Amino acid sequence: MNDMSEMSGSMRKRRSLAPEDLASPQLLRLLLRLGLPAMFGLSINAAHHTINMVFVGMIGEDQIAAIMIVLPILMLIAAFGEGIGVGVATEVGRLLGAGNRSRAGAIASISLAAGVAFGAASALALILFPDLLLFGATSAIEPLAQHYLLIIAISIPLTMAQIILDFLAIAEGNARFSMWTLVACFALNMILDPIMIFGFGLGLQGVAIATILSQLVALSIYGAYHFRRLGTVQLSLDWRLADIRNLRPVLAVGAPTTLTSLTTAGAIAIMVSLAATYHGEAGIAGFGIALRLLAVGTLPVIGISLGAQSILSFAWGRGDMARVLSATRILTAVTSAVSGAYGLMALAFSEHLASFFTDDEAVIGIAGQAIIATHLPLLLFGLRQTVLILFQAQGRPKAAIAVGLAQNGYLLFPLLALLPPFFGFSGLLAAMFLASALTGLLSAVCLARSLSALRQRSTGHLTSIRPTPSFCP
Repeated sequence: MNDMSEMSGSMRKRRSLAPEDLASPQLLRLLLRLGLPAMFGLSINAAHHTINMVFVGMIGEDQIAAIMIVLPILMLIAAFGEGIGVGVATEVGRLLGAGNRSRAGAIASISLAAGVAFGAASALALILFPDLLLFGATSAIEPLAQHYLLIIAISIPLTMAQIILDFLAIAEGNARFSMWTLVACFALNMILDPIMIFGFGLGLQGVAIATILSQLVALSIYGAYHFRRLGTVQLSLDWRLADIRNLRPVLAVGAPTTLTSLTTAGAIAIMVSLAATYHGEAGIAGFGIALRLLAVGTLPVIGISLGAQSILSFAWGRGDMARVLSATRILTAVTSAVSGAYGLMALAFSEHLASFFTDDEAVIGIAGQAIIATHLPLLLFGLRQTVLILFQAQGRPKAAIAVGLAQNGYLLFPLLALLPPFFGFSGLLAAMFLASALTGLLSAVCLARSLSALRQRSTGHLTSIRPTPSFCP
């Protein structure tokens, strides 16, 4: 009897960890079961980094500024991990939709190995040349930034592995497992932060050590998940160097995400440098607070989209255009509601939110202005994210690049060159606002045309459109 009870309990546990059925006819329920855990997981990520900033703010504004100086460097490296993650998730989703599990496992395994190798090479480069990319660092914060960077560099291979494993879990329909792993990782990090910072007196270096320890725990959880073969995609070491050519479709699909993240990191570095030019350390700190709060609003929307991406990729792989159309409509409504609600809340309580991080009135004032400039266009962010996910699921990297590079790329950089020289810090804020707003409008046009094309394809009226629509503009 006890053996039967234990067996039943084991089977229930395996079912609770099993991926969702991506072909389920209950589309809204499936999207919520995949999107909400991914949303919650990334929301915890945003909350974790925000609380980190609160702890760092207790040390001083120079420490906040030091993290902001290092942030673009870490974003540059993480951009490649996100690109590989998006690419492998999309390819795995389409292969699962086509019923080819073995190839899905092979591509996932090669992608993970490539990501870890790139992370190790990046970490070595940062350890050898720690001050190579510390743009905008003043003499007061450069030593702090260097010491923080040298320790956090150790975590880069771990970060790459965790990013790719997160995307894989979501791609196979197991957003819940990804969510609980992220929750465990970030909860541990938040517990360790005050212990390392204040208990051991390690200051900013304690933040880096807490991050590394929590990542090791998360990777241990993923290791047990794949070792026990609880998922649909099976990782293995049974591949050769010649199989690296299979990375081509992964990198092609992931290129828009990588390029978008790279331009974002570059844009942040430039904007941080400009903020320092006009307001010194207070400008960097205030700008950093606004960006942290922006992440709190954007990451949940990205999380919902990641959950939906597995549905869209799977349906596209099966050739089910009606399902792609329905999922896109639902995703548009949900992402627009979430980003719009958060944007309005941030606008209403901008300076009050900034006061959670610091009691310096100058920093609060700067952060309040930056919050308004960055959060007003958030009302259109859901449209941008939906159309990006749709283009990636369809295997349309050029269209995804055109939308992805708009906000922090070809729209922002000309505005940064024109407005700040004439209007100072107000010009910087105006450039950020205009680039985001114009991207939202571009996304609305793209989404409307894509939905129209999907409607025609789902009803079989193919005479008036191309099989794969070209980029919307």
